[in-house]
Amino acid sequence: MSPTLSVIIATYNRENLVIQTLNSIKNQTYKDFECIIVNDQSTDNTFNVISDFIKSDNRFTLYSRPNSKSKGMSSSRNYGYTLSNGQYVNWFDDDDIMHPECLEKK
Repeated sequence: MSPTLSVIIATYNRENLVIQTLNSIKNQTYKDFECIIVNDQSTDNTFNVISDFIKSDNRFTLYSRPNSKSKGMSSSRNYGYTLSNGQYVNWFDDDDIMHPECLEKK
């Protein structure tokens, strides 16, 4: 069964911040979501940090922006959208914190 909501995050060189962002999504009171993270070919340890994080929660998936797609956050978000399964989409930035009831109240 597909999730009701897809949270889509594009990320680039956020190894020191992205786990706080992902934890804020993981701790949502509303649980019927998927979180699609698209790495825009970071040059730091972002991909590995996220890879370790998502092992514990199958609602989170990590992809790398294909070389055939333009570099940049918009292209990475659009790529994430093509992978989404939710009825609704929530775009989110890789350095923001989501209020625990954000998805539920939306």
